[in-house]
Amino acid sequence: MPPTELPLSQSTVEDLFLVVYVYIDDYVKAAELSGLLTLPREVHQKGTYAEIMTIALVGELLGQPSQQKWLAQVRFTYRHLFPCLPDRTRYLRIQLNLERVYADLALRFPHFDDDTVYVIDSKPLVYCAGCRYKRGRAMSEAASGRGGHGGYSVKGRFYGFKLHAIVDDHGMIARFAIAAGNESDPPLARALLDEGEGDLVLGDRGYQGCGVYAQPRSNMKTPRLWWGAMGWVRKTVETVFSRLHRSFHLMLPQLNSFRSIRAHVCRKIAAHNLALFFGGL
Repeated sequence: MPPTELPLSQSTVEDLFLVVYVYIDDYVKAAELSGLLTLPREVHQKGTYAEIMTIALVGELLGQPSQQKWLAQVRFTYRHLFPCLPDRTRYLRIQLNLERVYADLALRFPHFDDDTVYVIDSKPLVYCAGCRYKRGRAMSEAASGRGGHGGYSVKGRFYGFKLHAIVDDHGMIARFAIAAGNESDPPLARALLDEGEGDLVLGDRGYQGCGVYAQPRSNMKTPRLWWGAMGWVRKTVETVFSRLHRSFHLMLPQLNSFRSIRAHVCRKIAAHNLALFFGGL
């Protein structure tokens, strides 16, 4: 794609809407035609699914932290592009229902193959932290866990979830999962990887014994070779988590269900991979 067609290099937001809409509309039509997706249709439906996804993803690319405020801005400023949109509550409900669509869209871009080096790591998705994590919570899927050190990870105890992700050497998220905060990393790594794929994936010391090419511990009797370049490649996943945190506002807002958290994370990852696919990051 020529540089002038990259989404984040467009001269106006209208051009950005156009580029993203063309791609999303083609994706939705192809997915429905192949039977991958079956999106419900209503008689008096306001706005197509491609339009609604385009609005949400452009908002993510522009770093809009609030879906409600972004929708209101689109209604006011870009009414000529989207003359017929659903009301706020229906728009947010559709975003919840598009969770699997956003996940599939995100994973359309990368491909797991033998010619690429991958990195695996996890990042806390904090529902609450500090002393508040001990209080009783209604969200049964979450659990208390312990964060890491440095960067944008959480230090100490927290209550919530963890995002487990496998990232290729270009920074694109190839596979991911959301689990309770107390889930350890090795079982999730085994679930995300097929047999024989572990040697293609670099991990930190916490992934010892699960098939991943992990950084050796200092007290190991027969440690694996670990070159300095591997450490630099492994930092790719930390850069991705940092970008999701700073540019796409991955930190959990006031969400009160595991379903809404899943939809939130899937949409952020779809926007991240979409930007990388078009060369915008």
